[in-house]
Amino acid sequence: MRVSCVTFACAWLCATPVAAAPLAFVTNQGADSVTVVDLSTQRPLRNVPVGTAPAGIAFSRDGRHAFVTTPTAHAISVVDTRTLTRTATLDLPGEVLGIAADPQRDRVYVAEWYARRVHILDTLTREPVGSLETGAVPAGVAVSPDGSRLVVTNRDDDTVTIFALPDGRALATLRVGNAPFGVTIARDGGRFFVANVQGDSVTVGDLRTPRITAEIPVGDAPYAIAHDPARERIFVTNQQSGDVSIVELGEERERARLRVGEYPEGIAYVPSLDRYYVASWFDNELIVIDGAAERVVARVPCEDGSRAFGDFVLP
Repeated sequence: MRVSCVTFACAWLCATPVAAAPLAFVTNQGADSVTVVDLSTQRPLRNVPVGTAPAGIAFSRDGRHAFVTTPTAHAISVVDTRTLTRTATLDLPGEVLGIAADPQRDRVYVAEWYARRVHILDTLTREPVGSLETGAVPAGVAVSPDGSRLVVTNRDDDTVTIFALPDGRALATLRVGNAPFGVTIARDGGRFFVANVQGDSVTVGDLRTPRITAEIPVGDAPYAIAHDPARERIFVTNQQSGDVSIVELGEERERARLRVGEYPEGIAYVPSLDRYYVASWFDNELIVIDGAAERVVARVPCEDGSRAFGDFVLP
């Protein structure tokens, strides 16, 4: 794998301190950039140039670097989260999209869209250390908080594959809804939630068993999911209907939908602020939702084609 470093003529820029976390790093596919947003002020700090058509994002275990997938460039851009500059480009084979960090180890897991595999990348050496075989068209990737499980959605097989970590043993392949895409693991590591983009549903699974426990209808083309453990609910972005489904997990039903904008994609929940953050691909903005009031309270401008697929908030 080739690693190219990026040099900068303006040394003062690299030394400039940034705001304290939490920060959102929003990938902008059309602008080849990442917009960094200070969530305490709800203002953009900087638009960081990265590789072509960025989509997925994950942070190293120490939070020092963001790893941004650029599928058409067959590469990952590495962004320093303190200086807000791109510092390296890591070449990988194929179109890499979904990415997730291991919270217990210095690794990220990167789904290669057409190759039925997930690459394992060491975040310190920036080198591949292995790969795992998946189903057809792996899309979303998530690692449990204790680092013991990896869940990968296989879009064209209508399945998820669950791996044990760190050894990478395949534990189960489970059938879910039609064209699974985004996947989120509960903060206690007990459940996983899958957005079925062509099935207009969310699949809920028990990660410890493992088995499927429910399938819940939501809006049109669900894409990504954020979990609020205190209220026992999830928010689901629906691309085609331009809204967010509010799902009560205890009742296993969609309770409401909240209109947000055109083609919402990535979503994150920050408990300390009690806010949900939604990237709108067609509106080029980060939408802020008050968790208690369940209403949009702010819209932060980003650049063209905001996607933010993955865990895009640095706590």
